[in-house]
Amino acid sequence: MATKHFMLPAALLLAGCLRSTPTREPWTNDASIGFPQFFEQPAIEAGTVELSGSVLRALEVAADDFLGPQDANTPCVDRRETHRYRVIQRQGILFIRIDEDPQACGLTVPALHSGAQYAVGSDGRLLRRLRDGEPDESRVPTDAGPGILVPTSEVGRSFDPPDGSVPLPFIAPSADAGKYYE
Repeated sequence: MATKHFMLPAALLLAGCLRSTPTREPWTNDASIGFPQFFEQPAIEAGTVELSGSVLRALEVAADDFLGPQDANTPCVDRRETHRYRVIQRQGILFIRIDEDPQACGLTVPALHSGAQYAVGSDGRLLRRLRDGEPDESRVPTDAGPGILVPTSEVGRSFDPPDGSVPLPFIAPSADAGKYYE
């Protein structure tokens, strides 16, 4: 009789294990995709907006990645409705900028690193993500030029006070390991 009571829970447990777990679609962070200047032009805030299905899907992909799953216990600053979204469409790629709207939660300033930029293909694939505070790998540092070579004899040398004026207090004249030389 006792085994009958354990059969149903065991069957339910096994059935749950057989169910496939949802997986994120694989993506590569394609640093060759450069993000546009989202604040170059003022955003259009209109009472009536028409979104295509691909734009809505791209917004969902970006919001899911940035904010994660939502439920009744999700804190205010992590809720989708307390963020601002800017969308720019160029060459089959939807560029999305997500920023926290602190006023929606009764705050005056947003948290540090509370935004992100996304590039989503028209097919809904996440092509690139750049969260605030992360280095932008698409920007190649510019060359500062040849620079000034420092002779080996000058490396680590303390310099004389400027203009031969009053010696700086932290530079003892000809001091070496506590011994003074004349």
